[in-house]
Amino acid sequence: MSSEQRNDAYIMGLFYGDGTTYKTKKGAYQVWIDQSDKNKDILEYVAVPKLRLMNVKLFFYQFIDRRHRLKKWRLALYSKTFFDRLKKVKRDPLGYLKTLNDDEVRYFIAGLFDAEGTKTDRLVIYNRNLELLQEIGRRLSNFNIHSKIYKFGSIYGLQIHRKSSVKIFLKIIPSYRLTASSPG
Repeated sequence: MSSEQRNDAYIMGLFYGDGTTYKTKKGAYQVWIDQSDKNKDILEYVAVPKLRLMNVKLFFYQFIDRRHRLKKWRLALYSKTFFDRLKKVKRDPLGYLKTLNDDEVRYFIAGLFDAEGTKTDRLVIYNRNLELLQEIGRRLSNFNIHSKIYKFGSIYGLQIHRKSSVKIFLKIIPSYRLTASSPG
């Protein structure tokens, strides 16, 4: 499998988790992802280089989120092609996931974990789409990773809590947050 396919699967996981799409009144196609200071590295050292390899016009900058009164980092893209692809994935993430081979799934899960995951004594990926998390759980079971899904208010969390499963996940899922020296 090419690094282009792995990059694409990771980026789709990341942007599915935290990305926003918007078409302006002037017809510009915008896609962006915002992160706090503690997650800036995911954008700067992972997403930006991968997107540059995909030849996407991008802007990476800091701004003040007026609603939360916090400094944040934004990675903004202007690409109709990328906009259309991400909209398709957001409309049917389960369909997209089913098109991926096991290696690509590992990268999609890594991107989604970097956007929506937490690590404590267990690993959790949060999302509103129960069917997507069920499919991810099924695909993880192909790697002998046991997971359970719990409901947290209006969202679900796919939890990996067995030590043996956490160890396998850490070994095979190329998440930046899990490999970086930060506590995650």
